[in-house]
Amino acid sequence: MSPSFFNRSLELLKRELDTIKYTIGTRPSLSHEKWFGLFSSEGQMIGQERFHEYLLNYEWPGELLQEGWKFLFSYYDIDSQHDERVLSGKDFEKQLRKWLHLWKALQDREGPEGDRVRKLIYLINKDVHRTDRDHAFYKDCPENSDILRDLLVTYSFMNPDVGYVQGMNELLSLFLVTIEDKVAAYWAYHNYLTCNKIFYSSTGLMAKLNATAELVATHDRELYEKLVTLECGNMLFCQRWLLLGFKRESKNFAMAVKIFTLLNTVQPSHYLTLTGAGKCDLPSLDMFLVVAVLSSYRREILSFKDQTDVYQWTRKLKLADMAAIATAKQLYCCYAKDC
Repeated sequence: MSPSFFNRSLELLKRELDTIKYTIGTRPSLSHEKWFGLFSSEGQMIGQERFHEYLLNYEWPGELLQEGWKFLFSYYDIDSQHDERVLSGKDFEKQLRKWLHLWKALQDREGPEGDRVRKLIYLINKDVHRTDRDHAFYKDCPENSDILRDLLVTYSFMNPDVGYVQGMNELLSLFLVTIEDKVAAYWAYHNYLTCNKIFYSSTGLMAKLNATAELVATHDRELYEKLVTLECGNMLFCQRWLLLGFKRESKNFAMAVKIFTLLNTVQPSHYLTLTGAGKCDLPSLDMFLVVAVLSSYRREILSFKDQTDVYQWTRKLKLADMAAIATAKQLYCCYAKDC
């Protein structure tokens, strides 16, 4: 590992890691008093370290988590005042409306641009109708599925270098259901993918899987060698875990939101880089969560006979509590402080 990588970010990260309490049981609920105590009279967040501590160690009521995610995923500038956020929100809404109008005007036209829009709509429609369909957000208001589709088409059309891949529907749904505002959800999702879009390419994903394999091998050589014997040493069986933040592996939507919040608090995506050699200099927390999950099922995995056993196990896997994420944070803290 290069001794000079991201020194400034690493120091910030270590300070954040020092606030983690590693509790597994019931966490205290964040009060409105604590939330409002983070801000000055002008609405500027003056308690940024406490904000991250609250994300790590408190249960967030829905209306506060909506606001918290807007800061966490940079819809709000962390240093902005209230009036500035109102103005930027209007600008974001105007830009989104412009892009929505652009592709909708093209969908009935002949030519390559119209073809591209129609292809995106076709691909996205197939996934949207099965996205979190049992959640009240969609079940009680089917029009929200149309909003999800329109936002996915907008992002994919305006970012042809990324486009649309299966799974993006589930990610955007996390943002839309949690924030409950289509403009803020779109831009939070946009910012998340801006930092992580490399992992939606085959090169970036394979680099992350290779780095995850190295972590597993370093942590538990016997377990990794068993995975190699089972023809799973390439870690392809866990690519969905990494791409979707363990969403499908969570016991319910609320647990998925908790895990996704922690994954993006302890390891903000700007801490993660890929060198030219394709090695992750500073692995992200989701990679350590892979290690923690595999470790917790170590005995079972060592008994597997072939690759089929691995994939059958992954299909049944459900994270029912915060034990694995607590272990992942502990592993991550040890790793970061040894850098």
